[in-house]
Amino acid sequence: MSFAEADAALAATPAATETFDQALVDGLPEPAARMLRHAISAGAPLARSARLQLSGSVVQRGRRLALTADERLVPGVGFTWSARGTLGPLWVVVRDHYVEGSSAVDVRLLGVLPLGGERGEDTAASSRGRLAGESLWVPSGLLPGPAVTWHAVDGARARVDLSIAGATESVTFTVDPDGAVSEIAMQRWGDVGVDRPQRVPYGFRVLAERTFGGFTIASQVKGGWWYGTDRYRPDQASTFTVTGAAYA
Repeated sequence: MSFAEADAALAATPAATETFDQALVDGLPEPAARMLRHAISAGAPLARSARLQLSGSVVQRGRRLALTADERLVPGVGFTWSARGTLGPLWVVVRDHYVEGSSAVDVRLLGVLPLGGERGEDTAASSRGRLAGESLWVPSGLLPGPAVTWHAVDGARARVDLSIAGATESVTFTVDPDGAVSEIAMQRWGDVGVDRPQRVPYGFRVLAERTFGGFTIASQVKGGWWYGTDRYRPDQASTFTVTGAAYA
């Protein structure tokens, strides 16, 4: 599946037809219920998708690359992510997508000259982890259901198991007393710092939040691979700010 095909498939996701009632989180582990009540305004449509605008930076080959990006995100199904970055006097275009098992990353200098890319089973597995981690940007996608199961960890944390394309991705949310998410952590498939692809610690800290269309979400995050371990390097961390979000 090409990027354009993936984007068209996600764009065809039906819009929300139901609205949020706080009773929907009754019976969840207390941190999860607290988070969802904080994140979703009473009466807000139970959005099935989001269109996000982001700015931020990542470290590539020892150099920090500034990015602006547009993302279409459908929890449990997939995402498309199109970014433009500056590297000195040059610019690159990065396109990344995942839809129900089909995944690819494509990097082009000046938007034309191929610089590299990734695809295959390992890329798809890593993308499933990314989709799970970014679920906090569509809180309605974290309400309990056949593909979403919550588990208590302690008074501040709860773990959600998300069924994505027949695989399970687990994310642990740390939640402040007021319901704001302070960090997420997971074991994401990847090959950073290891000799073969495997589950690697991954996560990020939430630095700020903002309300868009009835949803209060993490608007500024910082993190990456090996988060929460002594191998995590803050100077190599990715940083992103959500500058816009529209839900449907």
